[in-house]
Amino acid sequence: MLTLLQDLRYSVRQLIKSPGFTLTAVISLALGIGAATAVFSVNYAVLMNPYPYPSADRIVRLTTQSVAGPADPIVLNGAEIQTLRQSPVVESVLAADHQALMLTGENLSENVNTVSLISNGFQDLGVPPLLGRGLLPSDAVDGQDPRPVAVLSYRFWRKHYLSNPDVLGRMLQLDHKNYEIVGVARPRFTWEEGEVYFH
Repeated sequence: MLTLLQDLRYSVRQLIKSPGFTLTAVISLALGIGAATAVFSVNYAVLMNPYPYPSADRIVRLTTQSVAGPADPIVLNGAEIQTLRQSPVVESVLAADHQALMLTGENLSENVNTVSLISNGFQDLGVPPLLGRGLLPSDAVDGQDPRPVAVLSYRFWRKHYLSNPDVLGRMLQLDHKNYEIVGVARPRFTWEEGEVYFH
């Protein structure tokens, strides 16, 4: 132990005597640690801890646009989605639409990124919610108006409800329409950067 203390004292004296070397060593260490952290972060996100969806390697995102270009997207209707579902090369179809809605019924209004999913959305993604349940096919029966139920993203739940587990059954008002909160998504679940999911 005494030898270690002597070595440390000697090292500190040498570093003080040559500030140029000390500055170079500190900068080199900082750059090396920063680069190693960046490489590890990318490897962790891509290789060790990828998307939380089962069979993520089989998910394909299909987008359409008109000949006018990306500013004029084509929106599929229910009949077209059903036709796509019947294709022998497609196992399942998850259709989604996203829009910003105003959070109303609160002291301060704010824009909320919402994602509306077709009835099989949460089942096909295969990520069970943290609290409650996901959106069910019975919430959006073909030919009927969907039930006004919503699943909150983890971040939205933490920000607006302070991680309160009693959030289930409460009402969330978006553009003056009430939605019953039936679930909270897991921390890594995200689709189209949604904060609130409904049908």
